Amino acid sequence: MYQAKKAGRNTLRFFDPQMQATVNARAALEKKFAKLFVNQEFQLHYQIQVDSLHQSLGAEALIRWIHPERGLVPPAQFIPLAEETGLILPIGHMGAGYGLRPA
Repeated sequence: MYQAKKAGRNTLRFFDPQMQATVNARAALEKKFAKLFVNQEFQLHYQIQVDSLHQSLGAEALIRWIHPERGLVPPAQFIPLAEETGLILPIGHMGAGYGLRPA
């Protein structure tokens, strides 16, 4: 239903078991996502940025989600979810020194 609505008027969508599995996985991830801040499951990593002479220019902050049951959750799975749910800003604030500790 949501896929049909997203596609606009006069469209058809058929049930697909794989799509249902994806929806179920996302719903489970969203449920766990709400507890990230309380359980402090994020880790902050710094990646040094260098120029062509290998001199340090600065560092890039990289956030990682260490799920207690699933282990390391790839950023490609949780960053879009964070953006869609509006949690990307609180995550950014955490990385800016509001409770996120470097690994």
